[in-house]
Amino acid sequence: MIKNKKVWVALIFSVAFFLFFFFRLSQLNNIPVFVDEAIYVRWSQIMKTEASLRFVPQTDGKQPLFMWVTVPFFKLSSDPLVAGRLVSVATGFGSLLGIVFLSYILFGDILITALSALVYTLLPFTVFFDRMALVDSMLAMFGIWSLGLSILFAKTHRLDHAMLLGFTIGGGLLTKSPAEFYYIWLVVALIFFFRPQKNKDHAVRDLLVGLFAITVISQLMYNILRLGPAFNMINSRNQDYLFSWKEVLSHPLNPFIGNFKTTLDWFWLLFTPTILATLIFGLLPKKTRFYAFFLCLISLIPLLGQAAIAKVYTSRYILFAVLPLIPVCGLGLNWLVTRKGLLIKLSSIVILIVPLIISFLYVFQPTKAPMPFDMRDGYLDEWTAGWGQKDIANYFISLEAKGETVVAFTEGYFGTLPDGLEIYTEGHKNITIVGSNPDVSALPDGLVKTDPKNQRFLIVNRSRDHLPPASLKGLQLLKEYVKPPRIDGTHEVLELYSYTSNSL
Repeated sequence: MIKNKKVWVALIFSVAFFLFFFFRLSQLNNIPVFVDEAIYVRWSQIMKTEASLRFVPQTDGKQPLFMWVTVPFFKLSSDPLVAGRLVSVATGFGSLLGIVFLSYILFGDILITALSALVYTLLPFTVFFDRMALVDSMLAMFGIWSLGLSILFAKTHRLDHAMLLGFTIGGGLLTKSPAEFYYIWLVVALIFFFRPQKNKDHAVRDLLVGLFAITVISQLMYNILRLGPAFNMINSRNQDYLFSWKEVLSHPLNPFIGNFKTTLDWFWLLFTPTILATLIFGLLPKKTRFYAFFLCLISLIPLLGQAAIAKVYTSRYILFAVLPLIPVCGLGLNWLVTRKGLLIKLSSIVILIVPLIISFLYVFQPTKAPMPFDMRDGYLDEWTAGWGQKDIANYFISLEAKGETVVAFTEGYFGTLPDGLEIYTEGHKNITIVGSNPDVSALPDGLVKTDPKNQRFLIVNRSRDHLPPASLKGLQLLKEYVKPPRIDGTHEVLELYSYTSNSL
């Protein structure tokens, strides 16, 4: 056994909390704005400016809680992207506390709890998405607290615990639709942990009252969204991302097999091989095997469910589903550090060094970090990655400061372009960003017809630049922003053109 356990626990917690803020707050703008980040932050700016548009995310079938929370964070940073990413840092910290809560109510061991917190802090999966202005970190926070409170309610049958759980599930439903899985987690928790000790009738009554409170509170919170004019779009847009169960039953192995293989790849790279090994060690102690099995089952339900029905499948979609595995990793580390033999104890340090190094790369040298294809492709290499956009926005702001009026047309009507430029030029009245056809095969009419006294620009990614030679006569290439290399060695390039009709 470990000597001076309290000292070691205090040390581990201190390291975990320090590394959490070090990894989450260092160089928050090291990765450029991502397509969905641009949309979410832009929506938040619109909400801040016009109160009547607080439900604008519904127009794209999205729940608005993340955007609502982002609005006050604009006061914390002059960079709107950093402000949005700080929301995920805050919700990531909420998830860290949720891991502590879940681990302790399950195991009642402060060392296992501290080790679980350390795993969360170091895991590349959580490090990356706790730094992005995406809704998934918030969804994961509500998920881990919903799970912990479900277990607590199953054990105590108390109404106050049920009410807290209702608010937590409701928060998840206001964040993203997969929060519906939290109801399933509640049912599984009741199966595993509901054990009336004395008065069975009294316990069942309390259980039913609690379930009623959970359902009413969470659904009342969700139905706040009906105040928005496009509430029906949430379900409609969900169908764009998911197969119906009827479709799944007609082809049960497609897309399940492909998505499941992709999930394994994400685990290997984002959970890291050494932390995966601790999952196995966590299943070894007989005393806690029941709890470890429960957590694995809780994780598998949404992992397998999403793999079976998802048309669009990316790594951030499973973030909430992998968090319940972290206390199992804490169990595995605890099993190692409490073994006899110095070498066995030291192996736990080696296990933690691997995610430590990879997370360091994610924060400080993301282009060199071992990323799954969907992440490298989306966040770094392709048109979805906003390299150069802040520089272009600053250039436009400098022109405005000289008395110029800027009109810039971009590929695409929403997303990285034009939203990625609009978030940085918000409030600058003499800068107008206009979206256009994402497949740029002709100069936008507005670019040609706008007042020649304005400074006119076209911003387009090279892969979407299909302008005929005749159109190029009116354009002057001012700057190219070369993005990190793709797997095949080629590069996407963001092109900034100025336009003048005099050269035609």
